Amino acid sequence: MLFSETETNKKLAQRIFLNSLDECVHFPKYFEIETVNACNARCVMCTVNAWDKKKNQVMSKDLFEKFVLEAAGYKDWIETVCLSRDGEPTLDRHLSQRVKMLKDVGIRKVTFSTNGQLLVANLVRDLIEAELDDIMVSIDGLTKSTFEEIRRGLDFASVVENTKKLIHLRDKMQSAMTIRIRMVANPLNLNEADAWMDYWNQLTGEQDRVYIMPMHTWGNQIDLSAPASLPSIITPCVSPFSTMIIHADGSVGLCGVDYSNKHLLGDFTRQSVKDIWQGEGFSRVRQLHATGNREEIDLCVGCDLWDREYKEL
Repeated sequence: MLFSETETNKKLAQRIFLNSLDECVHFPKYFEIETVNACNARCVMCTVNAWDKKKNQVMSKDLFEKFVLEAAGYKDWIETVCLSRDGEPTLDRHLSQRVKMLKDVGIRKVTFSTNGQLLVANLVRDLIEAELDDIMVSIDGLTKSTFEEIRRGLDFASVVENTKKLIHLRDKMQSAMTIRIRMVANPLNLNEADAWMDYWNQLTGEQDRVYIMPMHTWGNQIDLSAPASLPSIITPCVSPFSTMIIHADGSVGLCGVDYSNKHLLGDFTRQSVKDIWQGEGFSRVRQLHATGNREEIDLCVGCDLWDREYKEL
């Protein structure tokens, strides 16, 4: 037995659809594949200006195909593949083709998140035809002034119009795709939150989600007016037991907040997903989390990213 059968660990296993937590080492259930490590925005709550420049900003065709081939062998195990992480995925000229490749080998759910600026009608049609299952658009304000103060470099009117066209084309093409619209709450937009929720809920369908999430500090790596002392959290995070992040250059870090691979756990250009997942790095992280010692990892101190409450209607 790798992990003790505590109530906490049992609940964690249930959360990621496992009979026991030991089963997690088989293969990741969730992936974030960052095919582009670049962005067309400079949002105030983002880490883009602090990124260490990756060796390759766009994932190569060969590396992506390597992932698809390995993932195909676990298509009944994998829950979701998300084609975004730190970069803006619509900068990837091959995005719709990559979606189709994953769907063609039987991946049950393919998704990505976008700032919406480049989500034009032709791309939306291509993504729907490729059978994209889910898409999340970040819109952090109800007015031009608020949105553009937060989402710097983007045009409010374009993002709103693109999102409306997304909804229209999804319905017109009778796609089953889920559309999620998200606001990241911060002091600049809180006064618009309720009206923002009402506005987008009127435009979306029953299968869609409109929600507000709080800001986070990326594992205490950026200052967002966080409290002087961080809360002590010893319960295990779901991420190291369920999720692998693969950046555009093949590097695999600790989790989604490890944007510059401060804790580098693998290199997909030289290793397989399975070897990385079952390797010493991930094994050590999981043991620390499962035994209540997660705070030995600096990025895990006080981090509650995957246990936050979201506001929905």
